[in-house]
Amino acid sequence: MLQTWRKPAKVFSDFNTVQFAGVMGMVVFVMLLSFMTAPTGHHGGISTDLAKVDHPVSMPSADREDAMTVVVTRDGRLFFRSDQITSDMLPEKIANHLKDPSVERKVYIKADVRARWGAVKLALDGVRAAGILRIAILTDQRRSAALHM
Repeated sequence: MLQTWRKPAKVFSDFNTVQFAGVMGMVVFVMLLSFMTAPTGHHGGISTDLAKVDHPVSMPSADREDAMTVVVTRDGRLFFRSDQITSDMLPEKIANHLKDPSVERKVYIKADVRARWGAVKLALDGVRAAGILRIAILTDQRRSAALHM
């Protein structure tokens, strides 16, 4: 008996770019959303997890380049703007910064939620020693229970 050989089936290899673009768009959206809602605050390369509150007050002037920001990290290190300092150096740094008359006479403190109170108190005492009475402690918005469902 004669065998009839079949022709091999044609391989169909088509890449559907519409579905690929949809999936990639969703991946980019999720990544963007996760970066925008990340609980960490970054200041000059210094990462802190800020305390979360239900009703924070917006302070857009804290993001200005000339804002006087003091960062207390979880391990107790102290930064004025982006320079690591000791608590003894803080009043002098603030006084030098206040020589510019256009600078707001307010200090913003970013304290890591796990920082010891003693380190935060040293920062507050240093700010008060420089003669600054307007002090704001920066926080993050607490997520509501409705967002988790």
